Amino acid sequence: MKEIFGVWKSTRGIVLTAFTAAIYAGTLIPFKPIQIVPGLTELRPASVIPVLFGILFGPAAAWGSAIGNLIADFFGMLSPVSAFGFVANFFFSYVAFGLWRALVKTVTLNIGQIGLFVVCGIAASLVCAAIVASGAQLLGFAPFRVLFLVIFINNALMTGILGPVLMKLLYARVRKIGMLYEGA
Repeated sequence: MKEIFGVWKSTRGIVLTAFTAAIYAGTLIPFKPIQIVPGLTELRPASVIPVLFGILFGPAAAWGSAIGNLIADFFGMLSPVSAFGFVANFFFSYVAFGLWRALVKTVTLNIGQIGLFVVCGIAASLVCAAIVASGAQLLGFAPFRVLFLVIFINNALMTGILGPVLMKLLYARVRKIGMLYEGA
């Protein structure tokens, strides 16, 4: 719990939260018109951001992903389900971070670690999809099974395809400027 809320006690944590929120919202908003389940989810190539930034920036990325998703919802999909989307996107990033941190001691970006990146993305996608789909069903917006599958497949596919490439491109640069999560 300390690391989750400790983000708000450091300038660096706040900056990484804001950076993640801005990038995530900015990449979600253009896809809002391409709705897969009207009013609930859209095509989301940006789904890679919570996982990628979670691994790179830790809990700050989890907060940024939650906030960024909520900001993007103001551009076409704001509903009571947005509260579940906030929580889901927090855990989408935080689960990826937690698994990565538990499994990888040093980042080398070899083939095995690329496989682990995909595994972390799939696990995080399951959690995210379960939270949003549960909320949507609870509020009477959509049946769990349908929304769960749509969100899970979309998130896992985008993360699995785009994530390893973006991790290869960004990791060394983020490490060089000293912005990796300190505890990783």
